[in-house]
Amino acid sequence: MRLNKRQKRVKSLAKLWLFTFIFSVSFCANAQSQKTTINGTVTNAGDGLPIPGVAVIVKGSSTGAVSDFDGNFTIDAKIGDVLSFSYLGMEDKDVKIVSNQISVSMSSSLEDLDEVIVIGYGQVKKKEVTGAVSSVKAEDIEQIVTSDLGTALQGQLAGVNVISSSGQPGAQAEILIRGITTISGSNSPLYVVDGLIQERDPGISPNEIESIDVLKDAASTAIYGTRGAAGVILITTKQGKAGSLSVRASASYGIKRLNGETTRLMNANQQTYFELSGARTSQTNVRPDDEIDIIRLSPNKLQNDTDLFDYIVIDDQPVQDYSVNISGGTDDITYSVTTGLFSNKGTLVNSSFDRFNIRANTTYKHKKLEVRANVSVISEEREFTPGVLVGQIIRYQPNRQDLLGVGPDEAIITPIGDDSNRVNWVLESFENERTREDVRTQTNLSLNYDLIKGLRLTTRFGFSTTNQFEHRFNPFRQFFSPDGRDLSPATSSSVRNDALKRKNYSLDLYATYNFNIDNTHDFTFTGGMTFEDYHTERFSASRSNVLSNSIRVLNGTSENPNVGSGPDFRHRIQGVIGRIQYGYKGKYLLSSSVRRDASSRFGIENRSNLFPSIAFAWNISDEPFWNSISNTISSAKFRATYGEVGNESFSDYAYDATITPNIDYVFGTNNINTGSTDVLVNGAIQTGFANSDVKWETSIQTNLGIDLGFFKNKLTLTAEYYDKTNRDMLFPIVTPSSAGGSGRATRTLNIGNMTNKGIEVSAGYRGNIGGLKFRMNGIFSTNKNEITRIEGNGGFILTNDNGLVSQDGGFSTITALAEGYEAGAFFLYTTNGVINTQEELDAYNALGEQAKFGDLIYEDNNNDGRISEADRVYKGSGLPEYEIGYNLNLDYKGFDLSMNWYAALGHEIMNGSKASAFAFGRHEDLVYQWSEVNSSSNIPTFRGISKNHPNYRGYTDLWLEKGDYLRLRQVTLGYSLSKKLTERIGLTRFRLYVSAQNPLTFTNYTGYDPEVGGGISARGLDKGNYPITSQYLLGLNLNF
Repeated sequence: MRLNKRQKRVKSLAKLWLFTFIFSVSFCANAQSQKTTINGTVTNAGDGLPIPGVAVIVKGSSTGAVSDFDGNFTIDAKIGDVLSFSYLGMEDKDVKIVSNQISVSMSSSLEDLDEVIVIGYGQVKKKEVTGAVSSVKAEDIEQIVTSDLGTALQGQLAGVNVISSSGQPGAQAEILIRGITTISGSNSPLYVVDGLIQERDPGISPNEIESIDVLKDAASTAIYGTRGAAGVILITTKQGKAGSLSVRASASYGIKRLNGETTRLMNANQQTYFELSGARTSQTNVRPDDEIDIIRLSPNKLQNDTDLFDYIVIDDQPVQDYSVNISGGTDDITYSVTTGLFSNKGTLVNSSFDRFNIRANTTYKHKKLEVRANVSVISEEREFTPGVLVGQIIRYQPNRQDLLGVGPDEAIITPIGDDSNRVNWVLESFENERTREDVRTQTNLSLNYDLIKGLRLTTRFGFSTTNQFEHRFNPFRQFFSPDGRDLSPATSSSVRNDALKRKNYSLDLYATYNFNIDNTHDFTFTGGMTFEDYHTERFSASRSNVLSNSIRVLNGTSENPNVGSGPDFRHRIQGVIGRIQYGYKGKYLLSSSVRRDASSRFGIENRSNLFPSIAFAWNISDEPFWNSISNTISSAKFRATYGEVGNESFSDYAYDATITPNIDYVFGTNNINTGSTDVLVNGAIQTGFANSDVKWETSIQTNLGIDLGFFKNKLTLTAEYYDKTNRDMLFPIVTPSSAGGSGRATRTLNIGNMTNKGIEVSAGYRGNIGGLKFRMNGIFSTNKNEITRIEGNGGFILTNDNGLVSQDGGFSTITALAEGYEAGAFFLYTTNGVINTQEELDAYNALGEQAKFGDLIYEDNNNDGRISEADRVYKGSGLPEYEIGYNLNLDYKGFDLSMNWYAALGHEIMNGSKASAFAFGRHEDLVYQWSEVNSSSNIPTFRGISKNHPNYRGYTDLWLEKGDYLRLRQVTLGYSLSKKLTERIGLTRFRLYVSAQNPLTFTNYTGYDPEVGGGISARGLDKGNYPITSQYLLGLNLNF
């Protein structure tokens, strides 16, 4: 029933999308049906490559057009008219029309650096950039078919670490810009879409994007004050250009497959042998004696070889992406409308993601006034598979009855591995229901007015809403063996609904004044105010014991109602900004900004702070002495910056005391002699202690950079060195129960400092060999993160992560904050084989242990004569030391080939799937465990699940592996029809392509996938999350 409803909704959205497309095309085409069209192509005289984005104007008129991705354009003109061609970095050119077909080649002006780069509250030419800014164009990310912007950016930008830690449809990648920024708040960058600040990742479709500029150093991000500590991603969506109607359509369809190796688990024979041998040789009470007798008498009853992966994995699931962009306009009004459908069915059962998006951007210009209006709507639907499903399957033993009851043999349920719960978890993936619907709207209205020459006043108002509804249903279940014996405990049915509503307002008021003195001194002044208001409300309700599994709504029962209003948060930021930019003959550039912010997330005493920056750049190649080598080194620029930014990405009330209601207290004494009974009273408890001294985290960063261009900028090279210090980092410290709060009550303190130092290198080359045109780009990044101060507890604090192995009784917490090491570094108990001799047994038990032959030897690293927490030692971290990316694009006689490689090196992974398999007696190697008859084995004896015995706990170095990997992110082969053929069918472009994403991975890591993310406390911990997939696609691009 659920699937039919979803299919109907997708069909409705598809009809809306098709109607919008047909109506827009028909309307615009009819308006221009009386015009005569001139067709043309613009190429680069140096390498013969097409030039997209060239402005083409009929000289002496307001008629214009813009060349497309292949350099093609159409324009209304007459024979004899003169066309003017202009493009940043190329010399302007005028060409007289002599026929309705025209080909134009443009020469480089060596001002390739005139490309416009978006910066905070403004834009500059690339040549005038003083900070560390990296850019990506639409053509660089359009090859990746994904719902997530972050995934498309992986390997594209130096210093931008992107990890896709989950294959769950609709999951968003984790992005770190120049390392970790904070140890407890959000490390996600700030997103700004068309000048409008976003509260979080906007979830924008990559098909809507025209360009992305990433601000990496503090001098560039200081203009955003409290929001810029983790870097800033500036997104410019597709805008209309003056000229005739342009329609771009794309469609792709593909399938997905799991491409990793699962953890090596025992089959049914091995599992049975393991249990029998454990009972016989090691006197380990793996099973009760009566069950051991059943196995001995009827061993064939346990040969089902049940593999629960077969039930939850569905290969060849479809992924589809469709989009249409319609743009055009006149000199006064331009428009761009982008709409799309994306559908992704998960490889694990009952998981999916569907999105419909539409964005309309309109610009109106009249004399001194410019008005921009951007409106977008995004509607998403998700189905979720239980997040720990893979981990639960690892624990299920294969010599149990077939999951769906079709096996002929009786199952035996034992406490080892808690198989009844494993069955329940897997069945939940079939029968449980968890869906979420999100509708996000955003309106961005900006007015620019040129008051006098050089002085522009800007007002920008933004309003966005998010409405989210999540529904959960757990049906009643109970399973029996053929003889009527319970196979799993009964579970009661329940239904729960959660609703969330967000409203965000923002207002920017600022002015920009630029002027020039004697064509020598260029000045630009920017000043203004900003206001942001974020309001979030939640509501939840649940009931249990519904009347029937087919009734999946709240009013399906009146039993056990539970209604909670949830949080109601309001967060406000107010800022004042100022910036001065100065240039002397374009050679010497100086920029300085300051911002003062006030945030409601801090107390009155510490609510405001000042964030300054200064940057200097020198265009060395503009000096006279450079002329002798300018043919070889076309451009050279040196940059140096310093800046301070703040961080307030924490909970809204970290400075204040927090109370949690609806807590039960017991009063009275149960005394059978007096007849008194306990009384249950509902109350509240303190979960957070106030700290009015909480203040801003501050990030201070210096940056040195150099930009070089060789051979008329065919070869480019950029290198950066940065040093970033984060001071007064906030962390919630758990307080003792004696303080009066709950057992996990916290008090937020500024407890530490941290540094990030690194080098970034980006290189690109474009050219041609005969008819073969090529473009290649490479990046290299290194980052060294270090905690330099942690107050209290000897500079060492274990993180709040719940551990590598669930249900491990707290024996698998691994990551820590420790002075001199990376944030979230691995601190483990080291081991040294198994006890195999009497001497080893005596020596080890002298440390206070009660070990036996075959037990694991923990090392006394601090030599204090006992095994304790103090024996943990540093064993690496999940943060890569080096990242490498390589992109190649080839074009030959209509064929095009592109590929993107990415490598992460110098980090470690804790293999949680392997740890769980050993901890719950399931790993294949346990067949060869130490025993009296196999005393040469170095595999410790299994003596019960890990929380009951230390041989296989999660905090040891047994699970530590190198995490290095090289991955082919995407490879695409396409073919475009020639211009003559496309014109015959009324198109300007027809391209067909095949593509593979994540088809190859080279690694020595033995887990399912080496791309392991997680927050700072869990980075590098592979806990068996939703696996990442490979995709194989067929696509089509049409322009007309």
